[in-house]
Amino acid sequence: MSEISESFVSEKVKNIARAPKYRGAIFQVEADERGLALIDGKEESLKIYITVDPEKDQIVETRFFTYGGPIFTALADTLCEHLQGKAIEFLEKTNVHNLEKELRDDPEKPAFPAAATEVQSLAKLIQKLVDSYPEKKAIALAARETMEQVKYRTQTVEGRNEADKEWAALSQEERLQKIADCLHVNVRSTLQMDGGDLEILGMLDDTHVKIRFQGACAGCSASSGGTLYYIEDQLRDNVYYNLNVVPEDTFTDALAAQTPET
Repeated sequence: MSEISESFVSEKVKNIARAPKYRGAIFQVEADERGLALIDGKEESLKIYITVDPEKDQIVETRFFTYGGPIFTALADTLCEHLQGKAIEFLEKTNVHNLEKELRDDPEKPAFPAAATEVQSLAKLIQKLVDSYPEKKAIALAARETMEQVKYRTQTVEGRNEADKEWAALSQEERLQKIADCLHVNVRSTLQMDGGDLEILGMLDDTHVKIRFQGACAGCSASSGGTLYYIEDQLRDNVYYNLNVVPEDTFTDALAAQTPET
């Protein structure tokens, strides 16, 4: 990254650097919730985030973040402004030298010295973003399809009727296997990262599955709140919409086991 005094940059560069419009970040979870593809990348101290509608190949939102000084800030902010609402192909056609010309106070006087390495760095970053889009688009389209299937199976009368019939036709062992597969793929690794885990104890009836929290989860207050709701949501979205998760109550269960039947 070049180290150039602010006295050698245009007033436009300085003004944008003082109050950029598009500084910030876009997280993958935000893009997923909106069914968008997120392409992001980093070069030197600059990172750019772009969300794209994968069906229309249209850019929805842009953000950037940098510690790299006024030139990176002004270039990135100008780029983000140009890309808003444009087709993704507009990114590929972007000429960083044209962005520099827009930042000039005088059309005949460069906005910053030609030796500034930010121009080359931004050009490399743009190419990285362009190259990453096909894969990110495919992932986003697949996620959209999955979301539509989940919505149909959990929120429509027709979908729920189909799910009810399929669930009723399964044996107890088949139901437990589907539950175990879902928890293994969607839940277990998340719990294990925090030192926890879970065990399936069995079905209490057609719609209630009993589990035992293990490790850190066994003594965590979230086990009866956020973690429990997360597990239940995963099972309802991926196995059967009417499933309920019942965590083992070690104290109550132990007491019941000690109480003689009358």
